[in-house]
Amino acid sequence: MSSADTLFDADAWRGRMDERWFESGAAIAEAGAVDLVAIEDDAVTGHVTGSAGDLYVVTLRAPDGEGACTCPGFDKFGACKHQAAVVVAANLLDGTGRGYVRERLARLRDGLALESKEALIERIVELAKRDPKVLAGLEG
Repeated sequence: MSSADTLFDADAWRGRMDERWFESGAAIAEAGAVDLVAIEDDAVTGHVTGSAGDLYVVTLRAPDGEGACTCPGFDKFGACKHQAAVVVAANLLDGTGRGYVRERLARLRDGLALESKEALIERIVELAKRDPKVLAGLEG
């Protein structure tokens, strides 16, 4: 895939962090531990499953802009392997995969719009029962 076909300037991201972090992130992506949630304009959101099973949310701006991650390493160093994982995973997408991710949240919104208010409430309550972070977020 040529650089014109990729979302991110991998060399620019590689330059932001220790080479070992970038290579570790590439291995995470290649292992399938990245779920690309959304590509909206130049913003990419991904969920990355860490080596201990923790889930991290990564947001990046393409091609070489700002980014963030919910992991402790990002808070400490301002860059992390999870960001590299999202860069690599996004760059591995072909046109079909990129289209799927670009439309993913729109499809979700369309599907949810078809449900009744009561069904949506029950769906959210079930999510809150299973995930303490969802419960905390909904409680304010």
